[in-house]
Amino acid sequence: MENIITQILRFFSKKVLQKYKPEIIAITGSLGKTSAKEAISQMMASKYKIWQTKGNFNNQIGVPFTILGIDKSPKKSILGWINVFIKSSLLILITNKNYPKKIVVEMGADHVGDIEYLVDFINVSIGVLTKIAPVHLEFFKNLDNILKEKTKIFKNIPSDGWAVLNIDDEMLKKYKSNICNCNVMTYGIDVEADVWATDLQIIRKEHFVGTNFKIRYKGNIIPIFLPRALGKTQVYAFLAGACVALIHGMNLVEISILANKYFSPRGRTNLLKAINNANIIDDTYNSSPQAVKMAINLLFEIKEKEIIKGRSIVVLSDMLELGESSIEDHREIGKFIAENSISKIDYLFTTGDLAMHISESAILNGFDKNSLIHFEDKNKLINHLKSIIKDDDLILVKGSRGTKMELVVYEIMADRHLADNLLVSDWKDAL
Repeated sequence: MENIITQILRFFSKKVLQKYKPEIIAITGSLGKTSAKEAISQMMASKYKIWQTKGNFNNQIGVPFTILGIDKSPKKSILGWINVFIKSSLLILITNKNYPKKIVVEMGADHVGDIEYLVDFINVSIGVLTKIAPVHLEFFKNLDNILKEKTKIFKNIPSDGWAVLNIDDEMLKKYKSNICNCNVMTYGIDVEADVWATDLQIIRKEHFVGTNFKIRYKGNIIPIFLPRALGKTQVYAFLAGACVALIHGMNLVEISILANKYFSPRGRTNLLKAINNANIIDDTYNSSPQAVKMAINLLFEIKEKEIIKGRSIVVLSDMLELGESSIEDHREIGKFIAENSISKIDYLFTTGDLAMHISESAILNGFDKNSLIHFEDKNKLINHLKSIIKDDDLILVKGSRGTKMELVVYEIMADRHLADNLLVSDWKDAL
């Protein structure tokens, strides 16, 4: 049945795209694609009417939903699917004057062939590739296969289209020379790029803690401050948005003004208030070895600069879909924490079968066992956190989507009545 629905959605999407001919801006990558999608959407929405991927609608069913203007999946509702097909038919039969000129879509790839399936009926004008990382190795087996699949987003881009690449990624840096069918724009932090961010700092400015940096482009330099957005992850996302904005004729001054209103996606290094006047880095949307290290380094930076002066508490759950290297990847995180956490992490709490290897490895590599607890039960973890949180503590919470660590954030956040606006969109599923 799912395959039949997929083919019907493909048919409707193809017909709608042929009729309205919107510009498709597509984003993929192992990490950071949703943040990049949000940044690009925010910038494009300042000048154009757009549609964008909602939530995690980034697969063979979700991407057609965006093209067809479907905001919510009918799931198992037969009536709901009938309504989807009626709405799609009307888009073809009756011209909708409100159909957007630009659509920003996120394209995920869990298996070989996922991206190729989408670009075979969706004509991408601008393709953005954020990073290649060991995610979904259970299905891809190695990084070369991930690179091969992700770069298919550029497969059918026309000669006047654009490929936008994070040049800090070594694999993408080498791949850049293979793109000869369209224009290329690069962005980065660690190495000079077409759109280059330098002088990154986490600072407190007025009432906000955020990230301060400079953008350099074609000899021009302008300062940027992203309120509430923390660390490299969000800077990379903003740079991807800046590239697409520059391609569309916007200038750095306009981009800097948009930065003041920038907001990072929910569950991506968002700084929230916790009970007892503490602070939470909510990074619960997903997890991988590289993402965990980046989040911990972010916590280290905030503590070193004494922006938040209380204790540092790291709460980690399982990193899923890592394939054969899963146990070793969790052990590597434990080793990383032990080797880098002197005077930086006061407590390490883990939960989940795989995360147990983080705790064991941390202790083996010298982390103070009196400052570490592994909880088999998430509710016990929550109760313990509630009992120890003090004024100005900084609590990092991270885990893969399947671990539902947003429940931990919800239980210790100060403004629980704002959960629908602050937490990942499906947070209630964790209750």
